[in-house]
Amino acid sequence: MTRPKVLQILSMYHEAGEEILHEGAEVIRTDRVDEEHLRELVRDVDGIVLRAPAKITREIIDAAARVKVISGAGVGLDNIDVAYATEKRIPVLHAPSVNAISTAEHAVTLIMALGKSLLPFHKEMSQGNYASRTELKTYELKGKRVGIVGFGSIAKEVARRVKLGLAMDVIVWVREYDKNKHGLAEELGLEITTDLDRVFSESDFVSLHIPLQKQTRGVINRHHFSLMKPTAYLINTARGGVVNQEDLYEALKNGEIAGAGLDVFEPEPPQPDLPLLSLPNVIVTPHVGGTTVECNYIMATTVAKNVLRVLNGERPEFIGNPDVLDSINQ
Repeated sequence: MTRPKVLQILSMYHEAGEEILHEGAEVIRTDRVDEEHLRELVRDVDGIVLRAPAKITREIIDAAARVKVISGAGVGLDNIDVAYATEKRIPVLHAPSVNAISTAEHAVTLIMALGKSLLPFHKEMSQGNYASRTELKTYELKGKRVGIVGFGSIAKEVARRVKLGLAMDVIVWVREYDKNKHGLAEELGLEITTDLDRVFSESDFVSLHIPLQKQTRGVINRHHFSLMKPTAYLINTARGGVVNQEDLYEALKNGEIAGAGLDVFEPEPPQPDLPLLSLPNVIVTPHVGGTTVECNYIMATTVAKNVLRVLNGERPEFIGNPDVLDSINQ
């Protein structure tokens, strides 16, 4: 029996996933992400697995006459034209929610590091300035208000940790309140609101947890920063594109807000001379919130098994465009 062919664009997050893929398919690996090259490679494959910064565009999908499945290597799907794949009846897979704990821990780490001025203290101490202990401010987190924008799986884990672990006050923004969907908020004693301005104006830390979509690109901008307290911090472990980075830079540079913790950028990787990277009141990490060893293993093995399910005519466990499920053999 001929094994299906899978194009793997860049490494998966863990070698265990690659081993599973190789066991069930003939794998063609490339580390080039230019569109012309990918258009050639996809002509003769049954499946595609990719990670950013690689992208699957409409043109690549048109060239992929045999492709039965496309999968991100992890959680996000913003580097795949899901709408066009759906139009072509191609399932688009990913590994949703598996990074919830890892990313939530990262967001909370940024909150704590900013509130305790860890990086400024480290810099001063490395230069022998012990007197910095009376020159820099730190804050007790208990009782401070965390504004959480969005209430998906990651946001819920952040809420648990700051509310139960750090005794912080929490307000959560959602587009529409649903008692069944947002029951956890009542269980934890969180405040739910549909007023985004309120979250920004009342919070000491604002943590973003919304997906990057057409309607959310640049949605957090100068208006929201102008509402924040001058002692408040912005945390972004979601997607860089949901924030207008130029507006954020101006707010940080001018002291309109106290600082930011950023794990994501637009684009990625960011240019080395991106002004945000040079600010002393910003902590930056290279989109590693969801890439712990444990999470990488779960993501990679989940993706590999899911892709092989589709190629073997079975239903996938996780799918980003469920409308195409009826075209997959049961």
